[in-house]
Amino acid sequence: MKHSTKLVSTLATLALPIAAQAACTRYPDATLTLNMPTTITVPDNLPVGSVITRQTFSGTSEAFFADCGPTLRTIIGRYPRQTDPATGAYQTEAPGVGLHVRLKWANGGPATFGLHSQTGAIPPGRVPSFIAAEALFYKTGPVTDGTVPGGFLWSDRWGSVPDKFTLMLGNSVRFIRPAATCDLAAGDVNRTITLPAIKVSDLDKAVHAGAHNFELIANCSNAANVTFRFSGTPASGNNALFANTGTAKGVALWLYSRINGVPQNISINGERTLAVSGNRAVLPLSAAYHKNGTVSQGTLVSTATVNITYN
Repeated sequence: MKHSTKLVSTLATLALPIAAQAACTRYPDATLTLNMPTTITVPDNLPVGSVITRQTFSGTSEAFFADCGPTLRTIIGRYPRQTDPATGAYQTEAPGVGLHVRLKWANGGPATFGLHSQTGAIPPGRVPSFIAAEALFYKTGPVTDGTVPGGFLWSDRWGSVPDKFTLMLGNSVRFIRPAATCDLAAGDVNRTITLPAIKVSDLDKAVHAGAHNFELIANCSNAANVTFRFSGTPASGNNALFANTGTAKGVALWLYSRINGVPQNISINGERTLAVSGNRAVLPLSAAYHKNGTVSQGTLVSTATVNITYN
């Protein structure tokens, strides 16, 4: 939909003599106020160019037709002339949030005036008043956290008389992204990883054996990144391994990630940060037996605790 940013098609931008600036039988004298929630959450998945919210200004403005001679019309607007090319909305003080105002004439027709300051001439004849206004807030880009201050938005004055038609924003409005949330998948909250059985001799010439692949999954909403942090008890003399509380001697747990297929050791208090894609962050991991001294027969039991943070 195209939105004109011109005054009106019937106005001409010309200078008028002072004597011609007060030549109407009556003049607008009304203030309409837009009262809104103090905080509006804009979903990340709302497409750019979409309407965030639309609301009608409250108050009353009498419908009338004035007979005017050549009269100067002065518009005072809050915003500069620049508009969003896709929606015609004016960029507000809140990043990613644009504003467009639709007005209604006394004859029932719609009117589109820009929210920037401008002047023009009202040709002689019958001039309708404005009787209503509607505000449309658009998503013009990524919305972070910003506030549109309350107060003056727009006014229309005919000639030099003090009466005018004014639009006000009744309160400041904060536009925010939804709060980010992430939780480990239900099956990963308390999970046992079973390694295959190996022989003591498997660690005679190798430092590790019996690797088992698995994944940890964080399910997220409105989060961009997730950090997985691993803690636990280090193996004796080696912070790169997790301690064994089982019966086997000389063996510990080796934990490593496989992001992009590249094995990387996870030490005690090690971290991995992943971007969220499709509302999920998936961390590929592997666990294995690792030599940490003279190996004896027995069991490997080890515990690693995972905490996630996100933004």
